[in-house]
Amino acid sequence: MIQSQLENTDVMKRLLQSMFDVISRRTSPGYAAVIIDSIFKKIVEKHNFLRYVDIKHSQYSEDIDVIEVDDKINSVAPQEMGQAIKDIISIIATALGKDADYYFIRELKEFLGYDYESAIKDMGVDLDVMQFQYIVDRKQTKALQIENIDVLARVFKTLFDAMEKEMGRASALPALEGLVERLSTKYELLKYVKVNDIRHIPDVDLVSIAQEINSADPQRVGELIEKLIIEISGLLGKEVFLFVDEFKNHLTEEYLLKIEEMGVNLNVLKLRYDIVIKHVIKALIDVLGEASTKSYAVLVIDTVLKNINKRYGFLRYIEIDSSRYSDGLDAINITSSLDDISMVDIGRALQKLIEGVVKSLGEDAGRYFIDKFKDHLGKTFLLKIEEMGVNLHMIQLRQNLLW
Repeated sequence: MIQSQLENTDVMKRLLQSMFDVISRRTSPGYAAVIIDSIFKKIVEKHNFLRYVDIKHSQYSEDIDVIEVDDKINSVAPQEMGQAIKDIISIIATALGKDADYYFIRELKEFLGYDYESAIKDMGVDLDVMQFQYIVDRKQTKALQIENIDVLARVFKTLFDAMEKEMGRASALPALEGLVERLSTKYELLKYVKVNDIRHIPDVDLVSIAQEINSADPQRVGELIEKLIIEISGLLGKEVFLFVDEFKNHLTEEYLLKIEEMGVNLNVLKLRYDIVIKHVIKALIDVLGEASTKSYAVLVIDTVLKNINKRYGFLRYIEIDSSRYSDGLDAINITSSLDDISMVDIGRALQKLIEGVVKSLGEDAGRYFIDKFKDHLGKTFLLKIEEMGVNLHMIQLRQNLLW
């Protein structure tokens, strides 16, 4: 039977028979008939035409046709049929329990066959999309159940495994202990974390974490995770964008989703240097533009870059069209990814650029210029340039001493 010849009776009967076969294979034919019939009774008021369908669960026998569909259903519009089919599939998947999203729709596709799957797709029911959505919803549900304590335990274990692989346990453990101690002055929540000496204490986890950490702000936990990734990648002598890929490969999707909810953008952490530079320039333009104009902001940046490009030759890749100052960031083009340039050198150039912009404005720059710049830059890029050696605190301190 080709798809163009399929009528609503054919589609509904094949669909329900396929559902019956899928459920029967996992449970029993009797249970399959009961569950389909009970679901129909729940939604027949919403989709009145389902009264044309009869499920004979009380008379189930291999010799009896369990599903009967009246020809009157052929008068129902395809869109109405599609909505009813969606509801039936969704309710059955839920009724079957937590494993339904992993097998039910996939197996339903197999039993339906290509022609019938295409027919219900024309009615607005895409089984591939539905299955994908079930999986996404499951992951989101699991992510919601993961708490701060779970995330940090997994992150510490993942990062330590990378350290142990590169340095050996004898060096990795004291290095991690020292890092936690150093960061604890900035991240008070680390008072709930204790690194255990797993070299000498048998059957103990790498870190002991107090339950109180679950009451900490998840965004603050996310900031700590970003800092740990940056610090440990530097400790191992690896570029962050490469280390982040290793880190991601050792976490399940549920944990990756959870740390993303905490504000950790792993894709930004692994950004190329040209993107970081452009974002820094954009933040400078935004701050300067608040007190003047875009044209003036770009002029200031162009002037500072020309003053320092003899020291940092790679700055020649930052081209600014003087005829387009009024276009703001669009007047600036970075012609190379700069990934072959030392991170330290790029950090020093950014430091000089920011210092030069602040210095060029004199007292008009204002006491809170750096604070505004940080707000426009955003915490992830702020961590990135700090990793590259940019010290905004020193710039701010010098500026405040001038007042």
